[in-house]
Amino acid sequence: MTAVLAVMLLAFIVWPYVALWNLHLAVMHDDRAALAAMVDVDAVRDEIARRLNKERDTVIGELSDAFIEWLETGIRQYGKDALETQVTLGWVQDQLVAATAPGLGFLSALSYGFFDSPGGFVVRMERGDGTPVTLRLRLSGAHWRVTAVYY
Repeated sequence: MTAVLAVMLLAFIVWPYVALWNLHLAVMHDDRAALAAMVDVDAVRDEIARRLNKERDTVIGELSDAFIEWLETGIRQYGKDALETQVTLGWVQDQLVAATAPGLGFLSALSYGFFDSPGGFVVRMERGDGTPVTLRLRLSGAHWRVTAVYY
């Protein structure tokens, strides 16, 4: 019985890393269908909106000046539709590619990846400009999905 529990615990610990590997493969092979299954774009938008509203709780930490400038430009250009227009599956993929050394994939830029709660996993990747890209994955049913992206 103890061995079964140990195996189950080990499988749970490895699980988000497997999801991260699958995300890596989807980005490397430009597999939009697989990427769409692993990224909850609505949740990513919601977390950014929460971060912009000081009265709401969010899992997003400090934002870089570049991210704030990107948001400001989007708000000036698109108004209240800025997040809908700018935060897309393609944008998420672009953030992962930005942390990618040519031919190596974004896992080569991984600087941190670990649980922040039993159903949450945080990933940090270093981009070439020194700004880390942070992903937050949440357990959704039987799958880990990206629910926040920021830098």
